[in-house]
Amino acid sequence: MDDELLKTFLELNKTRHFGQAADNLFITQSAVSARIRQLEEEMGVKLFTRDRNNICPTAAGKKLIQHAENILSTWNKIKSDISVDEENKTPLSIGSVSSLWDIYLNQWLVKFTESNNNIVLNCQVLNADAIYQKICNHTLDFGFTYNAPQDDIVSILKTLPIEFIMVSSEKNLNAEQAVTENYVYVDWGTPFSEAHDKYFIGIPPPLMRIDVGRIAKSFIRRKGGAAYLPERMVKRDIEIERLYRVDDAPKIKRNAYIIYNKQNKRCDSLAKIMNP
Repeated sequence: MDDELLKTFLELNKTRHFGQAADNLFITQSAVSARIRQLEEEMGVKLFTRDRNNICPTAAGKKLIQHAENILSTWNKIKSDISVDEENKTPLSIGSVSSLWDIYLNQWLVKFTESNNNIVLNCQVLNADAIYQKICNHTLDFGFTYNAPQDDIVSILKTLPIEFIMVSSEKNLNAEQAVTENYVYVDWGTPFSEAHDKYFIGIPPPLMRIDVGRIAKSFIRRKGGAAYLPERMVKRDIEIERLYRVDDAPKIKRNAYIIYNKQNKRCDSLAKIMNP
């Protein structure tokens, strides 16, 4: 099967629009239609319903989505492994939820590439379910996630403690003042939310809710306000007094994890370099 057919199928499923899929793939709309027809002929089933303003995957199309993602992921990993083997280099694929890229991996990548020039990295931003699936099917070596696995396939390589502190654009604010005006609530997941709700009862609605820490940090630096952010993320900002710690606000702690497949034999040799 031509992998371009699967790429087109996944793009159309994502956009639900032939024209937009064509633009994203840098091909014509008729080429998208032709590829989908070819794939449907090969599969022997309809993959999409095609109402004028409503393109949706059929039951068969929904079943194909994960298979298509796995096939393309495996194929890309094979190509990567073979190409780097020719150069006597070691491939390493890592995936992480978006927020952990901001907290740990942006800085780690710089240090890692400086000291491991024999490693070729394949880095991906994924959701937690995709990370687990790719670890299970051996298309990802290590995953960074907030979800600790509880099965016989995936193990924890390392626990990554995260401490969230409240910071403000104004100096000498207390916690009550900080959450009363221009407070930006960053959603760091259920454990964080539960702790936050326990510490701050009956506070006014925040100015904004968001689930991307770097955007929250940029916003309060430019517009003013306060937010809970990872201590690692704001350490430099506090040192140069671009942001200020709200001293009486409690720290909120949670863990993230580096996970891997127990049957991935490469992980034993690679584990020692996974030290964000």
